[in-house]
Amino acid sequence: MKAKVERFSILFSLIAVIVFGGCSNAAGIDDVLNKAKKEGKIVMLELGSVGCIPCEQMKPVMEKLRTNYKGKIEVIFVDIRKDGENGRRFGVTMIPTQVFLDKAGKELHRHVGFYGYEEIVPVLKKAGI
Repeated sequence: MKAKVERFSILFSLIAVIVFGGCSNAAGIDDVLNKAKKEGKIVMLELGSVGCIPCEQMKPVMEKLRTNYKGKIEVIFVDIRKDGENGRRFGVTMIPTQVFLDKAGKELHRHVGFYGYEEIVPVLKKAGI
C-alpha cells in the first residue's frame, strides 16, 4: 500500500509540474537571492506547491532551519503552481525539490522529496555552516 501511495504522490507531483508549470509569479525571488549573496548566506530553495503533502510536511523543517540557522541561511519557498518560471529555471521535475545555493549563488546540493532536518544539517555543515 505504501508503494502505491508513493507512486501516486510522484505521479501527482509530475502532473502538477506539467499542468501548473506555465504560470509565472517570479517577481521578487531575484531580489532575495541577490540580498542573500551580498550578506554571504547559504540559500535553501524549497520548490513545491501548497497542498502537496510532502511539501506541507517540509514546513516545520523550513521553520526549524530558519530558527536554528538565523542569519546564516535564507530559506525560500517557491510555489511552482504560481511561479512556473522559477520551477523551470531551477530544473524542477518533481515536487518538492530542495536546491541549496552557496554564498556565491551557485548550486551546491539538490534533493527531491521530503527532506528531514537531520538529513539537511550535514549538508549545511559541509557548506561551512
